[in-house]
Amino acid sequence: MEYAESEMERVVTTVINKSVSECSISDNLFLMKKDYDNTVIVDYDPVVLNKIIGEISNRVSNDLKLIGKKDFDTLKKYDLDISTFYIPSGIIFHSIFLNNLGPKIPIFMEPISSINPNIETKVTEYGINNSLIEVNIKVVVNIKMILPTSSKNNKIMVIVPLTVKIIQGNIPEYYFGSLNKKNN
Repeated sequence: MEYAESEMERVVTTVINKSVSECSISDNLFLMKKDYDNTVIVDYDPVVLNKIIGEISNRVSNDLKLIGKKDFDTLKKYDLDISTFYIPSGIIFHSIFLNNLGPKIPIFMEPISSINPNIETKVTEYGINNSLIEVNIKVVVNIKMILPTSSKNNKIMVIVPLTVKIIQGNIPEYYFGSLNKKNN
């Protein structure tokens, strides 16, 4: 079961990463506004963000269903082989010598519930008076792995970076924090 879990996690991670990389992420994700004193306010365009989340959710859901049915074109798209869904029975004995011996045990994969993508942001300091905004998408997938003798539900979470933006702040009006003094 551990071997099947690691193989299915690899397959799901590959599908999610490729789906996010194929998604069209536009520069319109951020809405930049300036105040009267040139302070930058950064917000997200909810329409663009919802399109991205919907597109990723649909791609991952459809492709996982097709991979579960062992669709040849979808397997080829993700550089997967039909042998990914078979475990050598010799692996049960935890011996290197017996790994590839015996018949192959089939694994079946089936998405259980809907795909849940969420956006996570992280803002950090970047140099002097700058901010670095990282936008990641966290995708949670529930997969049911079915072996001939047992089955198990597995929750797989993958975090993929969407975009990074540097926001330049204002330069302060003081010089090393000291005051000018006049000498008599």
